[in-house]
Amino acid sequence: MGTSNRRVNMISYLKDKYYWYNTNQKLKQFLKGSNDPKILMYGYPKSGNTWLRFLLYNYSNLLINPEKTHTITFDRLNSLQSNVMDKGTTFAIEEGFPLFYRTHKIYKRPYNLFDKKIFMHRNPLDTLISAYHFYKNREIPFSDDSKELRTKLQDIDFYVAYKIDMWIKFYRTSIKHADFIMNYSKMKQDCRKELSSLISFLNWSYDEDLIKKSVEISDFKKVKQMGVDTGQSYGNGPKDGSFKGEFTRSGEEAQFRDELKKETIDFVLQKFPEFKTLYPTCIE
Repeated sequence: MGTSNRRVNMISYLKDKYYWYNTNQKLKQFLKGSNDPKILMYGYPKSGNTWLRFLLYNYSNLLINPEKTHTITFDRLNSLQSNVMDKGTTFAIEEGFPLFYRTHKIYKRPYNLFDKKIFMHRNPLDTLISAYHFYKNREIPFSDDSKELRTKLQDIDFYVAYKIDMWIKFYRTSIKHADFIMNYSKMKQDCRKELSSLISFLNWSYDEDLIKKSVEISDFKKVKQMGVDTGQSYGNGPKDGSFKGEFTRSGEEAQFRDELKKETIDFVLQKFPEFKTLYPTCIE
């Protein structure tokens, strides 16, 4: 590696250290002012993170008003749960709702500021093809990746094969820091059971009827229809028009069978042998 590249890498490293130090200090100051449990939810992008947020916030909303019959909107969700750990935001929490942060960032120092850390994961094949469509549907596709790679990333099989190491690192690091783990496959099998366990872990007021109702109104089809009806199909994507697709797709499992070559699927299964144990319903 040349001297110039080493200097660039060192500068990036120092900037990153400085950023996270400041973010940690800012959040530490904000969080110590509250006696409420401090919750962090984290997961790789497109792992079902937004689905879990809908489940929890629809449930919280139902605790306040059990007569609600429709899901909250994307905009309402993002108003209620507006704090993002990696952005260092410190927005006030609306009365009746939890002190809840989210992030897609792999473990960083601010994780340690939270009392309860929830890790959400989904099988890497479906996660990465969903991420592929999300980041491809932009004015500048894959803008977070280097210009040299963007053309190659247009190929979904290349995208998945290229990103799988990042997913594996995220998963294996995240497991070590989780207080509670949500598995997308288990949620698809029995969402009420998984949500009930999480509500109990969070020590929230427990109501089986409202858990059932939250699951029903947080259904993918209902959330997707809400996005269409309210003009919020961008979901958690950029509102400035740079995102051209639909944030909520189908939410179905094993979509990868129709989108990826067998060689790509086999490559991922070989790289991540835990796949078959963690997500058995996705394997024929």
